[in-house]
Amino acid sequence: MNASPDLASDAIPRLSVFCFSDVARDSFAEKYEQLLSTARLADELNFHAIWTPERHFHTFGGMFPNPSVMSAALVASTRRIAIRAGSVVLPLHDPLRVAEEWALVDNLSRGRVGVAFSAGWQRNDFVLNAQNYRERHDVLFTSLEQVQALWRGETVTRHELSRPGHPEPVTLQTWPPAYQADIPVWVTTGSNPLLFNEAGKRGLNVLTHLIAQTREQLQENCACYRQARQAAGLDPAGGTVTLMMHAQAGADRESLLPRLRPALTGYLRAFMQLSENLNGPSTLDRETTEKKQAYALKWGVEKYLNHYGLFGSATECLAQLQQFKREGVDEVAGLVDFGMPQDSVETTLRTLATLL
Repeated sequence: MNASPDLASDAIPRLSVFCFSDVARDSFAEKYEQLLSTARLADELNFHAIWTPERHFHTFGGMFPNPSVMSAALVASTRRIAIRAGSVVLPLHDPLRVAEEWALVDNLSRGRVGVAFSAGWQRNDFVLNAQNYRERHDVLFTSLEQVQALWRGETVTRHELSRPGHPEPVTLQTWPPAYQADIPVWVTTGSNPLLFNEAGKRGLNVLTHLIAQTREQLQENCACYRQARQAAGLDPAGGTVTLMMHAQAGADRESLLPRLRPALTGYLRAFMQLSENLNGPSTLDRETTEKKQAYALKWGVEKYLNHYGLFGSATECLAQLQQFKREGVDEVAGLVDFGMPQDSVETTLRTLATLL
C-alpha cells in the first residue's frame, strides 16, 4: 500500500509490529489465531518486521513461552516480513540450544530471522537457570559470543562431562548451519546507558522502550550508542535503535481515548502485578499500599496516553514518527495487542501502512 502524497515521508523510522498480549487462560487458542492473522496482514502491508517476546509463568505475555517455536509458526504464515524475537532471555538458556533453534528458524524463513537478547529482569523466570540470576548481565554477553561463534560455524569446547581428575572435554558444532552468515542481533535495554554503549561498541543493534526512560533520556541514550560505534571504528550512522511503543491508529487521538484508557489500564495493571516480586516487602499498611498502586497505575496510563504512545490519525502518527526519527530512533515497533479488539488492531495496521 502506498502512502498518500500529503502524508508520505522518508524522514520516519521503519515501521514494525510488536505483539505482547496479556491473555486469560481460556482465550489462548483464539489469541494465537489473531496473532497469525496480524502477522499475515502486516506481511501483506509491507511492515518491516514482526516481534514477539519470551515470557514465563504469568498471564502477562504468557502466550509467548518459546520465541523460536512462535517464530517458526510466523514464518509459515508469512512470505517476506522479518521475524524477530524481542527478546530471548539468554541467561535462561544454553547457547548451544539457542544457536540450534534459531538456525533452524533462519533456514525455514530463508534468512528473515533477527533476535534481541536480554539479561532478564523477572526473578521468577530464573527457576529455569537459577545459577545465572545474579550474574545475568555478564552471562548475557559471554553467552551471546558463543551463539555468534556457533552461528558462523565455529566450535565450542565444553567440560560438563569431566570428573575430578578425569578431564573429558567435548568439542561441538551445532546443526543445521544457519541461512544467514551472521545472526542479526539486538541488545534489549530499558534505560541503561552502559548497555547502549556496550551494544554500540560491539556493533549490535538495540531494542528499547519507554517504560523506564523519558523521551529526553532516550535521545541521550541514542547519542551514546552512536558515539560508542564511532569510538569502536564503526559507522556511527549504522546499526538500528528499535523502539517498542503502544500503538493504535485510525481515528484522531481524542476519539480513541475512551477505548484506549481501559485497555491500557488493564494492560499496565497486569504488568505491575508481574513486577511486584522485584520489590522488597512493603512497610506501608495495605490501604496505603493500594492507594499508591492506584496512583501509579493512573499516572502510568496518562503518561502513555499523552506522551509515550503512538495514538491517533495517520497525520498525528506521522508527526510523532518524524520526531522520533529526529531523536535517533531507526525503527518503531508498534505494540498493537494490548487489549484493543482485533478489528482495531487491523485498522491500526492499515492506517500506519499509509505512511510506509
